[in-house]
This record gives sequence, structure tokens and C-alpha cells, in this order.
Amino acid sequence: MIRKFLQRISGTNNNPTEWRTDKSLFDFISNHLTPDGRLDKAAYDLPDREKAPDEIQFAPGLLDAMVGGNQSVESQALVDTLMTHLEAIAIRGDKTSEQAFYQLITANEGITDVVDDLLEAAAEAALPLDPYLAPFVKDLITRSGHRNAVKMGISIGGLCRDTSMLSAIKILALHDEFTLYAAIALFNSSTTPVGELWDLAKKVDGWGKIQLVSRLATLELSEEIKDWLILEGYKNSIMIEYLAYTCATYGQLQEKLAASNIDDALFKASSEIIGAMIYGGPAEDISMYTDAPATVEHYIRHAAEHASDITDFVDLEKLKQFLTRLTEDIGEHAKNGWTEDIISNCLIDLLKILHNDNWKQLAIEALTSDNDGIYWHGKMAAASLGIDIWDTSWKRLQQHPLSSSHWYDVTHQAPAAMTDTVIDFALAHLPLQAYATGPKDSMGFGEGFDKYQSLEYVVTFLENHPQKGETIILAALDSPVTRNRNMAIRTLQKWTPALWSAAILAKVKRLSTIEPNTNTKETLEKLLQEHQL
Repeated sequence: MIRKFLQRISGTNNNPTEWRTDKSLFDFISNHLTPDGRLDKAAYDLPDREKAPDEIQFAPGLLDAMVGGNQSVESQALVDTLMTHLEAIAIRGDKTSEQAFYQLITANEGITDVVDDLLEAAAEAALPLDPYLAPFVKDLITRSGHRNAVKMGISIGGLCRDTSMLSAIKILALHDEFTLYAAIALFNSSTTPVGELWDLAKKVDGWGKIQLVSRLATLELSEEIKDWLILEGYKNSIMIEYLAYTCATYGQLQEKLAASNIDDALFKASSEIIGAMIYGGPAEDISMYTDAPATVEHYIRHAAEHASDITDFVDLEKLKQFLTRLTEDIGEHAKNGWTEDIISNCLIDLLKILHNDNWKQLAIEALTSDNDGIYWHGKMAAASLGIDIWDTSWKRLQQHPLSSSHWYDVTHQAPAAMTDTVIDFALAHLPLQAYATGPKDSMGFGEGFDKYQSLEYVVTFLENHPQKGETIILAALDSPVTRNRNMAIRTLQKWTPALWSAAILAKVKRLSTIEPNTNTKETLEKLLQEHQL
């Protein structure tokens, strides 16, 4: 496929289409700079791609984080062709090659498969920058409306060491879609790369920061930057689990906690980092952290003095659960130096902190908070402390009847005596007509996500209450969100067809003929066949 495209694009073109634009991504990003040198939220979605309401779209920078270089025959052929055009541009200022180069790099989803090899080839070729190549690269950076062209321009621009080009690259670097490429360019071109990368890392927040900090951390760092890694570097808008291990390791968390006294800021940051490493998830976890035993021992020592709010209790409870699991099976953690004595001593000290009546009062206070984060920690603490929060959950749902998080709590906690009351509340407050707009193969993301998530929780709740809330089931079967329909079908399967009303049977039969999702349609057809309906 790529070979055919290369053959088509490499043909002569006496009148190439102009790709330079007055509505470049560089201008778009520049217009969204805030006074403190960051980007405002309106810059998140770049204008080179239109997004349908229900379309799943990669977060800026995610695709480049997921996809590594591909040393395939096709990618090498593409690199060779790009180099041929780059040489023609550098030596002759060939306009046809400019257009062909642009079309090649914008024809596919990403450029990660080729950018490293192309940069290596360009550096070896020592192509002349003036009078043609540098202006072409600068135009890719500042006058292109396609993200791949900008990324390639930034990448090659790092070899040019042009001051005006680097200024533009620093602006583009503020958007997570370009942070990684800009970081590589700055590293290749700056006389003070560590300082440049650190300054940039303090201004980005998403996938760009994750990739940037991962690379910055491995360089020769000052104590000031190591402190920043521990206090701020791990924080990002995706998941702190991605950077917790990196910052703990290269920021030397264990050495910092070894001090006799620490301040509250370091204690709070340590709580989040240790908790994130325990949780693990998509990145390195505490099983890979060789300093884990000493770090945890120091942290618990400081917790005796610093643990004071409900978030601290939740973090300490998470640590207790981790240590308890180690008593049952140390497993791979033994290689880091964990022993039965260390684990037992940590648990003894930890339980002294957790066995304090003040925590119950703090949890109760947190459950009355209007702050979602504090309330969430109150719920977690209540579960550990054996506090019944049904009354609180029910009251909050009544105050916010369209909140999916409150519907989750209520449908998972409702006592049997409240079943009919909960269903009646759902019938009275859920926008059932707004749900029943007709089946589509929609994921339900976007502005309506919370609304459809609430419906899902209620439909799932009805599984154990046959023939109740039928109007809700009918609405879910007509929802444009595929998952809502699937949950309604699963609930009806639990009820069994013997308990379906005529209205439900008619709706299921009709849906089986118009259902747009293949898997859902097969489930419906199988259900009807099995029960000979």
C-alpha cells in the first residue's frame, strides 16, 4: 500500500498545490497563550481534524506515546524517498519535492515510524541549510495546517540551530501533541538542554509532560530539579501512576524521606507517589522500586507527625492493605529487600496511626463536603471504618438527580426497603424521553456521557427487580448508546422472557431488526431463537 502511494506521489508535478497557509497550527497555538506562558483549554483540540460528537479521539500526544518506531521495509522505503526529496529541496530548492515531501508526511496517521531514521540520515548527509532547506523547514513549523508537517518541521528544525526557529518550537512545545518532538529538538540544539526541558516540563500537563519528564529524569540533574520531580514532576492530567516511579527513583525520594524532619509538602507528595506506585496500573510499580522498604519505613515515621486529614487516612489505609498482602505472599517484592520483620514493624507502626478515633469524625465531616474530591475520600474512609453512608448517598442524589456518580452509589447501596423508592425516583427524574432517540452505534462519549452513564447504573440495578421500572428499560432499548441497549438486554435476560410485558417483547423484536451494532444484533437474535419468540 505504501509502495503504491510512493510510486504515485513521486511522479512529476509541474503545478504543485501550495500547502502553506495563513491559518497554521502555529498561529492557532500562539493565539491561545496565557499570560503565564501556558496554553488555555481552547487549544486542546487542534483545528486540522474535525471530531464527530461521539467519535473517540486520541488525547494530544497519546498516539506518539503508544506507537514506537517501526523498522519495516515499507518505513525504510519511505525514509529513502523522503531523503531524496529533502536533498532536492536543500540543493536546488525544488518546489515539486517540497510538495511531494509534504504529501508523504501528511498521508498517514503519524510519523513516528520514520522520524528518527530520517533525522539520522539527514544529519549524516550534512545537507546545506541555506538558502533553501532552512526556510522550508521553518515554513513546515510556522505555516502548515497539518500536525504531521509541524512535527516533522520541529524534528528537522532541531538540526538547524536557528534562533527564530527555536522560538517557534518552544511555543509549539506547549501543546502536548508537539511536546515530545520539541523536547528532542531542544535537546539537539540547545546549549543548556536540561534547563530548557525543565522549563518546558513546568508548563505542560498531559501526555507531553509524561514523555518529557521520563526523558528529563535520566539526565544529569541539579538538586533543585530533583526536588521538583518529587514535589511537582509526577503530577499530570492523565494518571500520576505514569510518572510516580520515575520521579521517586530519579528525584531520590528515599534519600529525602531519610531526613529527621520533612515539611507537609514533601509528606503530601510522598503519599501520592507511594500510593500511585502501589496502585501500579500502566507503568512501573512498587515491585520495581528497589528502595521501597526504606522509603515506606521513613514515610510511616513521618506520617505519625504529619497525617492529619482524610486524604492521609485513605493513603495510609491503601499502604496497610499493600503491606497486609505482603504478609500473605512477598513474591517478587522480596528482591527489593522486604522481609517479614520489616513488614511486621511497618504494620505495627501504621496501625498505631490508623487506630485513632479522630479519623471517624474526619470521615463524617468529609461526607458533608461540597468538594467532590474530599467527598470521595470520605467515602473511601467510611468503607474502611465501617460507616454506613446510605443516608448521605441518597441525600446527595436527591440534590443532584442527574449525577452518575451519585446514581452509582445509590444503586450499589440501596437497602431492600428502598428499592421501590429508588425506582420511583429514577422514573420521576431521569430524562427518559431524551434517552429514547433511537438506536445508533454510539459510545456515548462527549457532553452526554454522564446522562447515559446514569441510565446504565439504573438499568443494571433493575436486574434483580423483575417487572419493575419497565419504562426505564424501554427507554434504554431505544438509546443511541450501544452500551445502554446491551445493559437493558442483559437485565431482560436476568428477568427471563416469561416476565416480559407485551411492550417489551415488541420492542425487543423490533430492535432485533434495526440494531446497528453487529454483536448486539446477534445477541438479540440468539435470545429470541432460544426462547422461540
